[in-house]
Amino acid sequence: MSSPITLVIGASRGIGLELVRTLSQDTSQQVIGSVRKPTNPLDAPNVRFVTLDQADRASVKAAAASVPELDVLIINAAIGDDEKVLSTSDERLAEYFNVNVSGPLRVIQEFLPALLARQTRKIAVISSGSGSLAGQINATGGFSGPYSISKAGLNMVAVQLHNELRDQNFTVQAIHPGWVATDMGNVTGSGGMPIPESARGVLERVKEATAKDSPRFVNWKGDTMLW
Repeated sequence: MSSPITLVIGASRGIGLELVRTLSQDTSQQVIGSVRKPTNPLDAPNVRFVTLDQADRASVKAAAASVPELDVLIINAAIGDDEKVLSTSDERLAEYFNVNVSGPLRVIQEFLPALLARQTRKIAVISSGSGSLAGQINATGGFSGPYSISKAGLNMVAVQLHNELRDQNFTVQAIHPGWVATDMGNVTGSGGMPIPESARGVLERVKEATAKDSPRFVNWKGDTMLW
């Protein structure tokens, strides 16, 4: 039997790198991490890194050519800051959508043949509580503004992927990793949870989910989130 293969998009630091690190502890599986600039942030015998910028179709396509088979795709890469809608320029909103919405869709489109080459067929997008339409009404904490809009868009990408792939035994889910003490998370203040705690929770959610759960929006603890 072939070793399971998991690809983590956005693995140069923070949650993405910790996902790769945690996965690598199971030496029976292969782990691939994507980074925007050629680098090797983790040295492990069952880990390799590919250069990929999800904002650029050609970059995604080139990376996909080096991954013919894939069991699990986790899309973590994103941009985010504490910004307000009323002061967001056209260009800035377009940047958010290109990276946080179109980017994950590009990745899924280009890596779909690799996922179809295996039977596991799991896709997890790292979303946010900020992307919950119901949860954002009268919200006062965390990122809002254009980041929130883009994460709501990402959630809809997950729903529409489920609609189009449900007859092919895909498991599609959006996962809120919680408030984490990463470079991005620290923008809103201190107090975020340790990165390993969030990463472990995310991986548990990926492992437990099956096609009958798809689509779902949960947090790192497994609690159901409001779309």
